[in-house]
Amino acid sequence: MKRLIYILIPLAFVSLSAFIVDNETTNYLFKIERSKDNNQIFYTVNTDAAGKLKEKPITVFWIKNTKKGRVEPLTWIQKKYAYGLSYKHCCEDCATFQFVSYDKLNFLLKKEEKEYKVYTKKENKILEVQRIFVQIDGGTFWLPNVTEIKLYAQELKSGKEIVETIIP
Repeated sequence: MKRLIYILIPLAFVSLSAFIVDNETTNYLFKIERSKDNNQIFYTVNTDAAGKLKEKPITVFWIKNTKKGRVEPLTWIQKKYAYGLSYKHCCEDCATFQFVSYDKLNFLLKKEEKEYKVYTKKENKILEVQRIFVQIDGGTFWLPNVTEIKLYAQELKSGKEIVETIIP
């Protein structure tokens, strides 16, 4: 009987992980991709049953494609120094935030019609953020050499897809 439990528990976890990946990654706010590997960081909205934002309005997690699509939380170091978020203002239907690693750009999480979206302002254009690509060229664990960041977005006014390049 104990052997059966040892087999069933991991099997249930793998099945549940697949369900989480399918549901979470189809309804994400935006994602970060990196040149370093094929792993991705997903940002999803965190709401209560009534659709109001929770105290921590965005959930962040890895999809480790290098480990067969395994879902993993960010480590403490990743939250504190790289991919984590710093909230400037939060209420039940919107939040403003920055990345802990880059405080020169503000973002707004806001409900539009029935779903939440993330916006930023760049060169007097309001952009709906879709994904971010980080180019990493060497460096160390603590000081990676980030040479550019590409922000893929849709300009709100024109609907035009654009790519903004940020040199950190």
